[in-house]
Amino acid sequence: MAQALQINPTRMELLKQKQRLQAARRAYDLLEDKRDKLIQQFFPLIKEIHQLRRKVEADLSKIYLDFEGAKAINSEKEIEAALWWPEAEVSLKITNFTSLRTPQFKPSLKGDIFCYGFLGTNWRLDKGLRDFWRVFPRLLKLAQKEDEVRRLAQDIERTRRRVNALEYILIPQIKQAVKYITMKLEERERAHIINLMKIKEMIKG
Repeated sequence: MAQALQINPTRMELLKQKQRLQAARRAYDLLEDKRDKLIQQFFPLIKEIHQLRRKVEADLSKIYLDFEGAKAINSEKEIEAALWWPEAEVSLKITNFTSLRTPQFKPSLKGDIFCYGFLGTNWRLDKGLRDFWRVFPRLLKLAQKEDEVRRLAQDIERTRRRVNALEYILIPQIKQAVKYITMKLEERERAHIINLMKIKEMIKG
């Protein structure tokens, strides 16, 4: 493997490879620590998302029942006609970014969510619209948290690949190079000693 890399077996190269090995091991330790910390963030975030999702789904189920109840009191066409010309506008403002580069939104409402007269509609429709606006910020928060966990999972996977590349590819390659250079230098040293011994014998003879 070392020969395939065309490494020049010199003491300078040996020093260079040992420095590379030290740096690779240091990088491996840092990436391992980073991976462990990311995983520690991952599972609490998953738990938070599950809890938030259950609350949001429960609220949306109640709102859905209110809309169904509204259609039971008034006809579906009457409800559609009442909601045909909405007056409210919802805007989203980015207030900050999380550590995982996920934007945080703040919703704002302009106009009236009740875009209809009260004749031909009923209280279930009013309640459904009012409750939906109340749950809307939690929907945004859920979307933000799900984006965070997606980015976190990607970061964990990238870090895991780098750790594996260091552990199973780069560090073994550098170790093999150090071993190869050391072996070649020792062979040269032995050959040099043998030559000196021969010269000494020739001088004595």
